[in-house]
Amino acid sequence: MAYTLIKSQLITIILLTVFAFPTGWTESALAESNVLIIDKHKKSLVLLKDGSRFSEFPVALGIDPDSDKYKAGDGATPEGLYSITSKREKSRFHRFLGISYPNLENAAKALAQGVISSKEYKKIAHAAQKSAQPPSGTRLGGAIGIHGGGVFRSFGGALETDWTEGCIALDNKDIEKVFAFCQPGDPVILFNSRRNLYGLIRPFTHPVDIGSDGIPTCPDGICTYQAEILAPVGRFVITVKEGKAYGKSLQVTAYTGCRARENPFLSLLDRNADGHLCPMDSVNGTIANEKTPDGTYHLIQETVIRILSSGGIPSKNYKR
Repeated sequence: MAYTLIKSQLITIILLTVFAFPTGWTESALAESNVLIIDKHKKSLVLLKDGSRFSEFPVALGIDPDSDKYKAGDGATPEGLYSITSKREKSRFHRFLGISYPNLENAAKALAQGVISSKEYKKIAHAAQKSAQPPSGTRLGGAIGIHGGGVFRSFGGALETDWTEGCIALDNKDIEKVFAFCQPGDPVILFNSRRNLYGLIRPFTHPVDIGSDGIPTCPDGICTYQAEILAPVGRFVITVKEGKAYGKSLQVTAYTGCRARENPFLSLLDRNADGHLCPMDSVNGTIANEKTPDGTYHLIQETVIRILSSGGIPSKNYKR
């Protein structure tokens, strides 16, 4: 009993140390950045200034507030890493801040699922390379932003929330404060803290297999996406695999070195990415708790939520 408690405490200490620094950012970069964090589950928008919480506001989401955006017209609010691309002082809903939806991660998954064509993927990729507003004419849709109009809006005499077509809505007095705070290029982190680890990390993962023409590929019908979380004690590599016949899986592997991938101190495999470890799944390593494997899994999930909530993002510059 004492051994289990000590090991559990050790896991907590190590993981909190691993995730102490926001991923994909240096301390100095974060200190100079304004960051917008939107947790769809909490219906909140948090402004970070110089790495510290500056303000927080309630928000309304799309008419499908729970789903990640899949295509145009689905009424869902997208999840992932975006940036402010434009500021309009006058719009249909008071102030408007455009965000960089769809991004490359959206485009790669939409291409694999047949939602967009290779030509449309290249258009989105070209906009991303130029840090320009992505095209809105593909089946992924676009013109997503943060605007006013109210957290609650009257429809047929009844007040309703989550009324937008996928944008994030605030009360007019609040959007004025957010509008004044933001500048083009500021990061926008959109996530749903209610999701399991697969749902949390998937919008931030990018394709591993890229063809010579720059188009993501899915060898043998299996698409592999990855995100890397950097930390002083090593790196957490989170790999998501998807395919029509394959289904989906999630793997977490932690390495102590900055480059080498030998001797991971943690390896976790969830074969159906359901957020639970059954006998067919596995968790191994020096900080794995074999008696309660779901405990290790959930601790990683909670820590990823902590990262996103504090303005950290998974690195896109992983080493293969």
